[in-house]
Amino acid sequence: MGFGENVAKMQRGAVDRISELPEFILHTILSMLDTKEAGRASVLSKKWYDAWSSIPVLDFNPQYFQKYGNRRHNYDDDTVERFVGFIDKTMERYFTRKYRITKIYLEVPKVDEKIKTLVDKWIMIAVQNQIERLEIQISGIINKYKLPEILFCAKSLKYLNCGGVILPLYETMELISLEYFALRPETVDEDMLQKIISCCPLVELDIAYDIVFGPVWLPWMEKVNGRVKSGGIGTMQSNLQEYPLQKFVCSSLSVELPWPLIMNVVALKNLRKLEFSSVRITDDEISELSYGLVVLESLIISSCSMLKCINISSNSLKQLRITNSFGLEKATIDAPKLLEFLCGCEVETSLSVIRALDHCSAQFVTLVLNSVTTVWLFKLKKFLVQTNFFKSVVIELDTPPEIVVEEDQLRNVGTGAPYKLRELKLRGCRATSIWTPTKSSLVAFLNGLFWCCRPDVLSITTNLQDSASKLILSILQEKAECWKDPLKSLEVESIEYPRLLSHSSELEIRLRLSW
Repeated sequence: MGFGENVAKMQRGAVDRISELPEFILHTILSMLDTKEAGRASVLSKKWYDAWSSIPVLDFNPQYFQKYGNRRHNYDDDTVERFVGFIDKTMERYFTRKYRITKIYLEVPKVDEKIKTLVDKWIMIAVQNQIERLEIQISGIINKYKLPEILFCAKSLKYLNCGGVILPLYETMELISLEYFALRPETVDEDMLQKIISCCPLVELDIAYDIVFGPVWLPWMEKVNGRVKSGGIGTMQSNLQEYPLQKFVCSSLSVELPWPLIMNVVALKNLRKLEFSSVRITDDEISELSYGLVVLESLIISSCSMLKCINISSNSLKQLRITNSFGLEKATIDAPKLLEFLCGCEVETSLSVIRALDHCSAQFVTLVLNSVTTVWLFKLKKFLVQTNFFKSVVIELDTPPEIVVEEDQLRNVGTGAPYKLRELKLRGCRATSIWTPTKSSLVAFLNGLFWCCRPDVLSITTNLQDSASKLILSILQEKAECWKDPLKSLEVESIEYPRLLSHSSELEIRLRLSW
C-alpha cells in the first residue's frame, strides 16, 4: 500500500492529525517520497497540495513519465515532451510565487536547441531561488549542454554534481559556498578547472575518470611537450602557483587508469583531505604525497592495484584508510597524530606502525574468499601479534567458505596467548549466497578464531535467511570450551537492522563475551 493510500485510510477516521502538522514538516515528509507518491499525497487535501506545490526539493526524473512496457532510458519524443513540459510548468510556478529551492535533481534524456534554452531558464530560476544542491545529468554525447554563466554566480550553491555537460571558462565565478563538486574530466575545460580550484577554497573536488577518455592534465601538473612531469618537492619552479584546494577525491570508473597520477605537493600545500580509488598511483608517489603535504589530515586509498610497498610518514595525518589493497606486500606507518586507522589487506602483508596515538581506533579488515584453514588462522594470529596495534578485526566472508580447521594442530602449537581484541566482527555472505555449515564445522571455526584472538565483543552481521547465525548463537550459549580458557558467559548487547530502510534483509548482533 502506497503512502497516499495509507494517509487516505487514516483520513477516514475521526481526526486527520498529520494534515495539522506545520508546512515544513510536511515538506520533510514529501521530500522522502518519490515524485509519484508525493503527487498522490497532494490530492488528499488543500494543505497537502499546497505543501507539495511548494516543496523545496525537486526530483525531475524522466522514468516517472515512461510509458508502461517501454525499456528504461528508451524515451520517445512524446515522453520527452511531457516530461519537459512538466518541468517548465513547475519551475514557472516556483519563479512566480518565489518558492525557495534547496535541491534539484535534473536528468534530461535528450537535448536540442529548444531544450537547451529551457534548461538555461530553469537554472536561472534555481539560482534566483537560492539553490543549495544541484545534480544535473544530460544524456547523449552529441551537442552537449554548456552550463550557463549564471550558475557560477550562485553564492548559495554548496553541492554541484554534473555529468554529460560542458563547463566553459567564464570570467565571473562567485561560488563562495561550494563545498562539493563532482564531475567527469571530459566535461570541463582545463582553465575552467584551474579557476574552480583557485576560487573555491572550501570545495571537495571529486573527479571520476573513464578509461575511454584517456589522460587529463590536471592544473597542478606541468605539461611539457605533451608529457606530464611533476614539480616535485625539491624542484619548485619560480612561477608555480599555490592552490587553496583543501579536499580532493580521485576515482576511476574503470578498473584502473591507463596513466600514472602525478601531483605537485608544493602547489597543493593546503590540501587536508586526499582520496584515491582505483587509480594507478605508485609507491613512491604515495610516500611523496604523505610526506610533502604538510597539513594533510585524511588519506584514503582504495583498490589501488599498483601499490606493493608503501611508506607513509606524516606529522599531520589523523585519518588513514587503506582498503581493498590485497596486493600490498609491505606498509610502514609513521604518523604520531593518527586517530583512526583502517587497513584492508592480506594477512601475509608485513605491516609496521612506528608511531601513532595510543588511543588510535585501529581496525583490520580481511576477506575470506573460499575457505578458512588452519594455515590461514596461523597467519592471522602472527599478523596481529607482530603488528600489535589493532583494536578490532573484521572478517568478511565473500562466499560460503569451506571450513578446514585441524584442531589437533592448533592445540599442540605453543604460539602464546590469544591476541586481545576489543571487537571481532563477522560479516556474513551476500544475500544471494546462503551459508549453511554443519555444527561441527562452525565449532571448529569459532574455536580457531578464539585460539587466534580473544574479543570482548563478538559482532555478527548476517542475512536473515542464513542459518549460520542461529548455529553460532546456539554454540556460544552452550559455552563451547576454547581449549585454554572456557567461555564463561555471554550477553546480547544489541540487535540492529543497519540497512532496514534500504530493504536489506541483514541484521547485526553484538554479543559481549566473558572469559
